[in-house]
Amino acid sequence: MGMRKTAIVALIALAGAGASLLPTVAIAQPAPGAAATAQTAASLSPADKAALLKKLQDAKQHDKDARKGWSQEPLTQATYDEKIADIKRLIDKLKKGEDFPLSDVDKAVASPGSTPY
Repeated sequence: MGMRKTAIVALIALAGAGASLLPTVAIAQPAPGAAATAQTAASLSPADKAALLKKLQDAKQHDKDARKGWSQEPLTQATYDEKIADIKRLIDKLKKGEDFPLSDVDKAVASPGSTPY
């Protein structure tokens, strides 16, 4: 019996030591104040707002051109229609002085491929 207990204790000790050797996965959590620090359109200077407006207008024109000539596939055209509508909505908000997160701009002007605006 003494040998059996020793073997059981050794197995338990190895299992406990082995568990600490396994790789662990850390899941990233946003900081509690991260949402409060998101940059918005209201925080921009007038010059930055003008540059943002120009960027949105350029992206809208790019998407119109892409929709018109680059693809006649209906799903691709619908994607461009949606992107153009999002950009128009942001331009209207910017002109009216309404606030919105700048991450919305990044999503709206994101190129579906590697073509920069």
